[in-house]
Amino acid sequence: MHGLRDVAIGRNNNFNLLRMIAATAVLISHAFPISLGEQATEPFEPTLHFSLGTLAVLTFFAISGFFISQSFDRRRSLIDFATARVLRVYPGLLVTLLISALIIGPMLTTMPLVSYFADRDTALYVTRNLTLKWLQYDLPGVIRDNPYAGIINGSLWSLFYEVSCYVLVVAIGLSGVAGRHYRFTAFLGFYLIVYAGYNLIGIRNHLMLEEFHQLTLAFVAGMALYHFRRHVPLNGILVVGCAVVTLLAYRTPWFYVVFVLSWSYLIFFLGYLRYAPIRIYNRLGDYSYGMYIYAFPCEQIATALWKGISPLELIAISLPATLCCATLSWHLIESPALAHRVVIAGWLERKLTRAVGGRIWDGLSARRSPLIRTEPGSASVANRQ
Repeated sequence: MHGLRDVAIGRNNNFNLLRMIAATAVLISHAFPISLGEQATEPFEPTLHFSLGTLAVLTFFAISGFFISQSFDRRRSLIDFATARVLRVYPGLLVTLLISALIIGPMLTTMPLVSYFADRDTALYVTRNLTLKWLQYDLPGVIRDNPYAGIINGSLWSLFYEVSCYVLVVAIGLSGVAGRHYRFTAFLGFYLIVYAGYNLIGIRNHLMLEEFHQLTLAFVAGMALYHFRRHVPLNGILVVGCAVVTLLAYRTPWFYVVFVLSWSYLIFFLGYLRYAPIRIYNRLGDYSYGMYIYAFPCEQIATALWKGISPLELIAISLPATLCCATLSWHLIESPALAHRVVIAGWLERKLTRAVGGRIWDGLSARRSPLIRTEPGSASVANRQ
């Protein structure tokens, strides 16, 4: 029986593949409303009361909770951590938005091109979406006749919550809460009280609160698995036990909580499963982010070009197209950007040292506390999630 601490070293794991499967699941899930309309029932929704796409996003957040905590813990500096996070999210996103505004939009708009490019919404599409918060889903005159009309990239909504969770990791780390087990346990207790209170109050008319409520549970579960990794065993008996508890909780008010926690444990059991043929995938690249941000536009283009397309036909057409985009995005944009992380972080640190003064910067650096002390001899791994 292996403990989570024993296997959570290096990059020889199955998480690239798991993220890729999750990104593909998002594409499959979105194929139903994109081809049939917003009211279409997505896979798993009647049984779990949430869709296959939501399950995939929960998978992303659980994995992120663990590896973003690890990345912060092993950071060379706070600037280094922030630089890695920005370079992981923004270069690929920026190119996707530019392609949407400058290629997809002109190709599919019903407006004259002069009017399209002169429109204020075209000019602001990229900058608004780069904020992650004030998203603009449409472009002037584009895919207005699709069953899921006007939405160029409906997957962008989760990025704001993902980055917000990164801020949570930083806050927990800098405050020293995660420096001791009892402090982190107190944080978990406080989080669960707030979570339960939200359920009891039953606020359902505030979309942002509802989405934070839904997604942070998986992220915090990943954080907890990282923090207590010394004490978490990975074995099939616990997987079966989690499955039994989840089945017993079905149709109870706490089914979602039990399901997410059990699912998070299963993800890490599978992620560190030692089976050599699975790990062959690591020879490729981390195409999951590209799959996630290109799937929706590819599906909308296919739906616009083939009227009346069925969900299965849409999946068959858009999956290889999205994979091509994701592969190019990784090799031409994302991976080269990440390769410059150390240089950019060093440049920013030098600028900040000059701006605030070396002694002040050294003092701030000295007060930064890690999420949890890294064990002697553990490798410093730059997370690519």
